Amino acid sequence: MRRRRAGGQPLFPVNVWPPFVDALTLVLAAFVLIMVAAAISQSGLLARLRANDRELERLRADKERIERRLRALAATGAIEVDDGKVIVQGEVLFASGSDELSAEGRGALARLSAPLAALLTAEPDQMILIGGHTDDRPIANARFASNWELSAARSTAVARALVGDGLPPARVVASGFGSHHPRVPNRTDEDRRRNRRIEVLLVPMRSVSSR
Repeated sequence: MRRRRAGGQPLFPVNVWPPFVDALTLVLAAFVLIMVAAAISQSGLLARLRANDRELERLRADKERIERRLRALAATGAIEVDDGKVIVQGEVLFASGSDELSAEGRGALARLSAPLAALLTAEPDQMILIGGHTDDRPIANARFASNWELSAARSTAVARALVGDGLPPARVVASGFGSHHPRVPNRTDEDRRRNRRIEVLLVPMRSVSSR
């Protein structure tokens, strides 16, 4: 419909309603597309959040299962299980300042190797990380320039012993941490004794290997 002035002439010389309706339709269509895109994006985000939640639950279940199996190793004696790590105190394995396993240490590792091998069989995507730790008292002798070298040599000695007892070498890794990750502050002789240790823990194979 065309509006007319009082004198009878059309207010608009052309009919403006079709273009106006078309423009309004385009605006509404764009709005609908934006809302649909937002809904799809929100749906995708919710799906990713749900997937992340499921992955987190799976990781928690894996961690709890592995920790239960590790705690069962404490029955082998001479070891402690704390926060998912098997801990063997240094004096059980080595003489002071040495990386040579004592007879007692070899016996402790021999008792530990079979349960660890079973654990690796049950957890095919995991591998064993052996970490050597020292206290904060510096060492400097003809063999070791620092506690770092001593801790690395001790963890390697433990790894060799466990592999010699049947653990697959491709699933054992040794590392030295020196005095940089103490269990407790090095305030007393007992604190330092606790910090001189070997830790054995399971880690995902992909975290230390490209395979």
